[in-house]
Amino acid sequence: MDIQNTIRDFLLGNLDIVSFRSIYDNDPSIEQFLQSVIDEIKATGRPLKKYRCTVAGREFESTGQIEYLLSPETSPGLIYGNHEFDSVHTFLTYEWRMTTHDVETAAGASAFYSGVYSIFFQIDQSIPWSDRYLLAYGFALEVIPEYLSGGEAEKYIQKNILPLFPESMKKNERKKEIKARIREEFKSEKGYPCWAQSSEWPLGKDGRPTTYIGKGKSEGDLRRWRFRDESTGEILVVEQYL
Repeated sequence: MDIQNTIRDFLLGNLDIVSFRSIYDNDPSIEQFLQSVIDEIKATGRPLKKYRCTVAGREFESTGQIEYLLSPETSPGLIYGNHEFDSVHTFLTYEWRMTTHDVETAAGASAFYSGVYSIFFQIDQSIPWSDRYLLAYGFALEVIPEYLSGGEAEKYIQKNILPLFPESMKKNERKKEIKARIREEFKSEKGYPCWAQSSEWPLGKDGRPTTYIGKGKSEGDLRRWRFRDESTGEILVVEQYL
């Protein structure tokens, strides 16, 4: 495999992000190559090259926050668990703040693309920044309620609901139709979960959304939410700690 051309194809939009992430996860040579770029910058001390990107209609220069890879001591708390924010592996695949880097969600796709681009830009400034994934993330924030943002619920919405309403539709009409379809599929008998952590609305055994039936009993910092799998009648309980 030609590592650099594979990365270029992804960044240029010629290779789908899910396909590229699958290659990335199964071929360590891509991660090793990106890590070698960071290691070279560390060894030489050369300044980071900034690329121009557009966010919310405003253009500015950025390093994509890879400075945290060069000085991990400046980023305490960015990683949950025992992983230090000091490698390409943690930068691209471990949980960072509330972003899971699961490329089947809008937030994860945006974070992963930005991370790969910011590293590769250090050796190849010919590839233009694409705001494709950032725009998709912004749209997801507008149409997907917070109680469904992230996890299996958002992946279901991204895969099964959003494609039903093409970008060729008028934006307000598209937003209205998507929101209505989300409410139709993610049913609730009593309000909606106010998660202690990120969303964990479960899917049923048939792969479709379960129905929220209310809060379960709390114990100290433990919170519970109850769902019904409409395909089996089974009651599912999601637990989270504050």
